[in-house]
Amino acid sequence: MEEKNKLETTETIDALAQNEQESSFDFRTIFTIFILNWQWFALSIFICLCGALIYLRYKSPVYQLSAKILIKDENKQKGGSSNQMLANMQELGFISNSAGIDNEVEILQSHILSREAIKDLKLYVEYKLEGRIKNRLIYKNQPIIVDIDPASLEQMDETLQPVKLKIIKKGDTYKVTGMAYTKEGTERPFKTSFSSFPATLKTYAGVLTFRKNPIKPVFETQEDYQKFINKDLYVTIYPLSYVAASYVKAMSVEPTSKTTSIALMTLKDKNIERAEDFLNQLAICYNRQANADKNEIAVKTEEFINERLEKINAELDVTESSLESYKKRNNLTQIKLDATENLAQSSQYSIKLSEAKAQIQLLDYLREYIDNPDNKYQIIPSNVGLEDNASTTLINKYNQSVIDRNRLLRSASEIAPQVLTLTETLDQLQSSIRTALSQARHSADIKRMNIENQYSQYQSKISSTPEQERVLTQIGRQQEVKSGLYLMLLQKREENSISLAATADKGKLIDEPIFEGKVSPKGSIIMLVALVAGFGMPLLIIYLLQLLRYKIEGHADVARLTNLPIIADVAVANGSEDSPGGIVVHENQNDQIDEIFRAMRTNIQFMLKGDQRVIMFTSSTSGEGKTFNAANLSVSFALLGKKVILIGLDIRKPALGKLFRMSDRNMGVTTLLSKDEVTMESIKSQIRPSGVNKNLDLMFAGPVPPNPTELLARENLSQIIEMLKAEYDYIILDTAPVGLVTDTLQIGKLTDVTVIVCRADYTPKAAFGLFNGLAAEKKLPNMCIVLNGVDLSKKKYGYYYGYGKYGKYGRYGGYSSYGSYGNYGSYGSYGNYANSHYGNANDNSVKK
Repeated sequence: MEEKNKLETTETIDALAQNEQESSFDFRTIFTIFILNWQWFALSIFICLCGALIYLRYKSPVYQLSAKILIKDENKQKGGSSNQMLANMQELGFISNSAGIDNEVEILQSHILSREAIKDLKLYVEYKLEGRIKNRLIYKNQPIIVDIDPASLEQMDETLQPVKLKIIKKGDTYKVTGMAYTKEGTERPFKTSFSSFPATLKTYAGVLTFRKNPIKPVFETQEDYQKFINKDLYVTIYPLSYVAASYVKAMSVEPTSKTTSIALMTLKDKNIERAEDFLNQLAICYNRQANADKNEIAVKTEEFINERLEKINAELDVTESSLESYKKRNNLTQIKLDATENLAQSSQYSIKLSEAKAQIQLLDYLREYIDNPDNKYQIIPSNVGLEDNASTTLINKYNQSVIDRNRLLRSASEIAPQVLTLTETLDQLQSSIRTALSQARHSADIKRMNIENQYSQYQSKISSTPEQERVLTQIGRQQEVKSGLYLMLLQKREENSISLAATADKGKLIDEPIFEGKVSPKGSIIMLVALVAGFGMPLLIIYLLQLLRYKIEGHADVARLTNLPIIADVAVANGSEDSPGGIVVHENQNDQIDEIFRAMRTNIQFMLKGDQRVIMFTSSTSGEGKTFNAANLSVSFALLGKKVILIGLDIRKPALGKLFRMSDRNMGVTTLLSKDEVTMESIKSQIRPSGVNKNLDLMFAGPVPPNPTELLARENLSQIIEMLKAEYDYIILDTAPVGLVTDTLQIGKLTDVTVIVCRADYTPKAAFGLFNGLAAEKKLPNMCIVLNGVDLSKKKYGYYYGYGKYGKYGRYGGYSSYGSYGNYGSYGSYGNYANSHYGNANDNSVKK
C-alpha cells in the first residue's frame, strides 16, 4: 500500500510539473511570437490606436442625467390606525413598501408614459446640421421647425419607417427633398420649395408643416449666425413607438432604498438639454396619468351628474310646459281669483239671460197682441221695456195714428177720406211692426243663445274648479320634486368640481435632473480595448494560420503532436562544399550542422543498450529526408572511428546511390535477398566503400524487384544483418516510408532503434497519428523523432540552440533536388496505408 501511495504521489508530482512546464511553454511561445513578429504587432497596435482616436473624435458622446422623484402614498396621507401601524412597521424595517414602489417604477418605465412625454415635447423629430465629416445633432435652436399631422404620426407605427428630409437654403428660398413610405413600405420621394412661413407639404406619409423657429440661437458674431442658418438641415421624423422604445432602453428607474418611496430616474442621451426636458416631462405625464387614474371616479361622477342634469332639465321643461299648456288651455292664472271671477261672471250672465228671456217673452206678447183681430186698430202697449228701438219707434207711430183715427171717428165715419188714409197708414205700420218684431225676436234669440253659452262656460268653470285645483297640485308637486333634485345635482357637481381642482400630484421631483457626465465613449476604455485588440489581432491571426496549417512547422508542433522523443532538429544547409551531394558532416569541422548530427548521434547512443547496433530510418512519406539523415548520421558515426555500414532497404525507389553520386545500381541487397543461401563472401561482394570516410561502407538497394514485400519477408535479410553485426559497429538501414508500404514493418523486427524523420513545412500533422499508433501497438522498436528541414533564417521557430556562430556550412549538393521524390514509385498513398491499419495491406494492392 505504501509503495502504491508513493507511486501515486510521484505521478501527481510529475503531472503537476508537466502542467507547469506546458503553461510556461505557452507563455514562452506567445513571447517568442511577439519578439519574432514585433513589426506586425507594432503596426497593428498603431492602426488600432489611430482608429480609436478617430472613433473618439467623431463618435457622438452620450451623457447621463438623473433625477429623483418622490412617489406619494395615498393610504398614508389618509391616516388611520392601521395605516399608521403599517408605516411604523415600515420605518422599523419589519416590512417594506417595495411592492408599491416597484409598481410605480414599472409605470415610469412604461412605453405609454414615454410615448406621451415624447409626443408633448415632439422628440420624434430629430434635427441634424450639416458638418464637414458628420452631421451635428441640434435641439431647440434649429432654424426651422418641422412637424407632421397627429393622425399620420399615429399611422407611422404601422410601417415603422421614418420620414427623412433635407432642407437647403438658397437666398430666401428653402428647397426640401425627402423620402416617405407608403403603408405597403414602398419608397416615395418628394420635393418642394417655399420662401415664406408657415408652409405645408402633402406626402404619402402625411401632411408636413414648416414654420420658423421663434427661438433664435445665440452666436458671438453675425457671421457665425449666418453660417449656421445657411447650412443644410437634415430632419428625420421617427415613429412614436420607435422613439419610445429607444428612450425606455436608455432609461433606468430604481428605488433608492427598500424603506423609502423615492425613485431614481437615470437617462442616457446624446443631448443634455433634451434629456433634462424628457425627465421633467416624464414626471408631468406621470402625474397627469396618476391624477387621471385617481380622478376617474370623480370624472365618472361628473359625467353622471351632467347626464342626470340634462335629463332632469328636460323633464322639468316638460312639466313646466304641461303646466303652461294646462293653464293656457283652461285660461288659468290663479285658480282662486279665477273661481271668484267665474262666480261673478256667472251671476251677471244669469241676469242677462233673464233679461234676454224677458225681452223674448215681451216680443212674443206684443206679436200675439198685434195678431189678435180684436186688437186691430187698437193701441199697442208701449214703454213695457222693449229694447228694440225700431219696434218701439213703429209702435209709437202706430199708437199716434190710432189716436188720430179715433179722434176723427168721433166726428166722421170710417169711410171718410181722412179716416181711410189713417186706416191705410195703420195697416202699413202694423205690417212693419210685425216685421220689426220678427227681426227683434230673432236678434233676441241670438243674444239669448250667446248669453246662455257664456253662462254655461262660467258654470262649467265653477263646476271644474276642484279638478283643476287637483291637476295643478299634481303638476306643481312634480315640478317641485324635479326642481329640488336639479338644485341638489347642481350642488353636487360644484362639490365634485372642487374635489377635482384640489387633486394633488402623486409624484414630486425632489431633485431636478442632474448632469452626471459623459458615459460613452469612455476614452480610457476605448484606448485600452484598441491596445488589446492591436496586440490580440496579430496573435489571433497567427494562431488561426497555425490552426489552418495542416503541416508541421517546427519543434513545438512535433512536441504537441507526439510523446515520442525528439532527438534532433536538423537545419536546412545554405552553403556548398566539394563533397557528395547531401553529405554535410565533415571531419575536423564545427559547423552548426555538424553539431546537430553529433547531438543526434549521442542521443541514439543513449537509446542503444548493450550490443544493440541496428538503426533504422523511415518516414511517413517520401521527400522528408530520411536518406539524407541516415547518410550523415553514418558519416558522424564513422568519424568516431566506428565501422559503419549504410544499407539501402528502400528497394522500391532507391535513392542512396544518388545521394553518394554513385550510378552503379546493378549490385545491392536485392541480389542477396533473391539467393537461396547467403554467405559472408556474397555479402562482401555487394558492399562498396562510401568514398567519404574509410570507416563507412555502403550496400545499395540493387535492382528493383517485382515483389519487394515478399523479398524483404525472406529469412535472408535477418541472416545478412546477423553476419554484418560481426563485421560492423553500427548498421544503419535506410527503409521505405512507413506511411506508404508495409516493408518497413517487416524490417523493424530486425532493428534496435527506429528513427522517424519528419520535415518542417512538409510533413502533414495527420502523420503523427500513424507514429503514435505504431508506438502504442509496439510495431516498431524504440521509436524516436528527427525534425528535418528547419529553416532558421525565417525566424519563425524561435530556436536558440546555443551552438554559437559557426559560420556558413556547405549546402549538400543535390539534396535540394532530392528533397522531393515526386510520386514515390508505386507505393500508393498514406491514406490507403492508414486504412490498412499500419501494415496489414494486401501485397496485391501494390502497383507494379
